[in-house]
Amino acid sequence: MGTSHIKRYTQQYSSNYVNCLVVCPECGKDALVKNGNDYKEAVLECRHCNLKKTGYDMVVYKAVIKLHCPVCAHPIRFERCEKEKHPSISVQCGECDSRFDIKPRYEKYFRNYSRKAQGLKQDDVFGCPLYFQDDCKGNLFWAKNREHLLEMEAYVSAELRTLPYRMRMVERLPAFVKDAKNREAVLKILKKWKNSYK
Repeated sequence: MGTSHIKRYTQQYSSNYVNCLVVCPECGKDALVKNGNDYKEAVLECRHCNLKKTGYDMVVYKAVIKLHCPVCAHPIRFERCEKEKHPSISVQCGECDSRFDIKPRYEKYFRNYSRKAQGLKQDDVFGCPLYFQDDCKGNLFWAKNREHLLEMEAYVSAELRTLPYRMRMVERLPAFVKDAKNREAVLKILKKWKNSYK
């Protein structure tokens, strides 16, 4: 018996998924994160509520000043979050009321939406939960975007899974997705996701 009728897996899309679909933090519908591998180029856009953020919008700087007052030696401690760095900040001694302009030390932070996505897979820059994710037999199952979804569908539905050289997306799939006994459950979720996003 020949193998010509067997459904073979062949790579459909690039395995470099730099864009991902997420849940919009403003309206809860689908939004797109472009260039999500680097905050300097990342952009979050929602076609429903017109939200638009860049990776730079999420950066904040904490200004930290610690010294002893040059007049009375009382300790002065100052911390404040700033959107921009300033060459100096005016601080006042709580003991003698002397005021000084001091160059602060800055700590860089990302203020993203990750607090709203506890336990869910999020994009790396904005911290928004991925749009395609679900529980599959006790495992968190997710797809970065429609291309990722379709690639997984092609792989899971194939009867013969010969991999092209260095097919990283498939190599990184969790074992439960590759397990033949979960094929029906995985394909059912992928179909649901596909139908939910037009």
